[in-house]
Order: sequence, then C-alpha cells, then structure tokens
Amino acid sequence: MPEGTVSLLTIGEPLRSHPVLAPYLRRHIAAHGLTIDEWHHWEAHDPAIVERFAPLLESGRLPLLIAAAPEAFPLVGRLLCDLTGDRLESGERYPIPAQALEAEEGSYLYEVRGRRVNVLAAEVGDRLPAILLEASRTKVWHLFPDGERLPEGVGEHVRRNPDCTELYETVPGWYTLTVRGEGNIARLEALLAPWRERTIPLPSVVDALIVYLEARGKRITFAESCTGGLVAATLTSRPGASDIFGGSFVTYSNEIKSRWLGVREETLREHGAVSEACVREMAAGAADESGAEIAAAISGIAGPTGAVPGKPVGTVYVCVQNGSRQRVKRLSLHGDRNAIQQATVWHTLKMVIESEGEIFRFFSQES
Repeated sequence: MPEGTVSLLTIGEPLRSHPVLAPYLRRHIAAHGLTIDEWHHWEAHDPAIVERFAPLLESGRLPLLIAAAPEAFPLVGRLLCDLTGDRLESGERYPIPAQALEAEEGSYLYEVRGRRVNVLAAEVGDRLPAILLEASRTKVWHLFPDGERLPEGVGEHVRRNPDCTELYETVPGWYTLTVRGEGNIARLEALLAPWRERTIPLPSVVDALIVYLEARGKRITFAESCTGGLVAATLTSRPGASDIFGGSFVTYSNEIKSRWLGVREETLREHGAVSEACVREMAAGAADESGAEIAAAISGIAGPTGAVPGKPVGTVYVCVQNGSRQRVKRLSLHGDRNAIQQATVWHTLKMVIESEGEIFRFFSQES
C-alpha cells in the first residue's frame, strides 16, 4: 500500500449518514493527505463492539483512524487500555490513555502491537479535531491540453503505479492528476515540465481562480438559470471568495431574466431562454449590474422534463464575458438532473479559466 493509506473505523450513526458531518469527515481525511483503503462502521451502542475490537486491530497492518461519536469515545479508550495494560487519564473534554504517543483536544495517537491508531472525537456541529497520523505528500495538477494529447509518459506512469497516481478527465479538455509520494511527484514534475504553461498546480481550481483574480484585481459574477446558484456556491465554498466575488444572479424565470438582467423579450420569444442569444444578454446584464470584469451566464435543460425539438435534456448554453469579449459554448450533457448541473459547473469554470490567458503563466512562475 502507498504511504498515507489508512483503515477507517467510524463508531456512531451520524458519522455514516449525517448530511453535514459525514462529508466533512471525508474531506477532513482527504485534506490531510490520507487515502482510505477500507471503511468499517459500527453503531455506538452495539454490544458486540467489545468482542469485535481486538480482532479488527489484529486483522491489518495499515494505520487505523477511529472517528467516534462522543458517547463512544471513552469506550474506545478503555478497549485500547485493556489491550495494553494502560489506564485512562482525564483530558479537557475526553479521557485519553496515559501512554498516548501524542494528544490534542479530541484526538490522540496510540500504538497497539506495532499498529498506530488515531482516535478522533467527532460530533455534529463541532469542528473536527486534528488528525495525528502521518500523511503522504500529495500533489495535484490540473492539465488543460488545448487539443493536444497528454505526454505519453504520464499515462504510462499512471498505468504502472495505480496505487499512488490517479488521472481522470474532469470535463473534455481538463484532466486532473493526483500523485502521492516524493519519488512519484518528482518523476511527474519532470514529465510535465514542458506543460507548465497549460497547468494549474493546485488541488482546487477554485482556489486558483481566487488567488489569480485577487492578484489581478478582478472580480467575477454569475447569472445562473438551470444550475440555480450552484456555480456561485462552488466559488463561495472556498476561503477568500469575498476578495473576488460580490454577488450573483439566479434568474430562473424568463420574467426575472428580463427584469434583472435586461434580456430582451424579443430574444426570449425568437430564440428561447436556452439559447446563445439569451446567455449573451444574461452575461452582459450581470456584468453591467455587478460591475464585475468577468461574468458567466448559464441557461439550459437539466431535466428530467423540459426538452423541446432540437434541445433535448442536457442542452446547456454557457457564456463567459471577460471585459468586452464573449465566448459561448453549447453543451450536450448526460445523466440525471444533478449530474447535468454539476457537469455544467465544471464546464463553466473551465471556460472562465481559459478566458484568462495569463493564469497558466501566473502559476508557472509561482511554482
């Protein structure tokens, strides 16, 4: 297994199904540079936990991360102490084993028969405590080949090292490459050297946009119809968004498109809301109303209904206006409603990135 791979045990129902806590836990683990190899889940009040605990610890050699609901956290400590002859000591909020290798509030690192175990307290509404297991170094590149093929060595490296490299096409013309381990990162950096000016070397392209636009003193806005504000939500999910984003427009109905953004009634009557003409006017109106240098407008048919002749479900028009320049793309997307909406977000971000020709050079000089 590659460096930074762990087994995960969650104890307590919210850790598996809570709409906020469960995704938060997955993001917290990934952000620390850890990859989950196997995931076990037990209910907090399952009486079989006591008899299942030792066999689970002895069944593998990967480091074990245990995320326990507050009611189960003390029990995990007692079970670890029973296996090692240790004792629990009081902490600020939770008891921890006296022989813990390292401890912070709500998190401690322990060793049982040569296996490292990190126990976290995870509660709905609370900030997750620090992960103390060692992470592997991970690097992410976003590649925009502009019609060219990726270097052959990249694909070959991915095929030969599937445990520590991952490559997928986010949308056509945008590849995301994730690499773990110092040696692998060095090899990929060499292979990608000729591509530096078509690459963003940050884990998140949203973060990259925020950094770049803030450095250039530019602001961005959106006019969204079928995505219902999802592009704006994607941007504002990242810290620093307020530096480059003042607001946007969710214009679902034709009436609001006209009233808020100045889309002409003749445009809607002759071309329809899902059209190149409409998104051009939406983008211009959003830029005028917000004062932003960049505006992206979206109108489409996310389904499952709404198809008309010549415009099936999945037809989406995106316009990016950057200064006085506009670019429009018609997308033909597939999947259910949410898949079409999410794919539209990534296509829109790609178009925004490509409208800023200096962004790749900016990051090639920074890296």
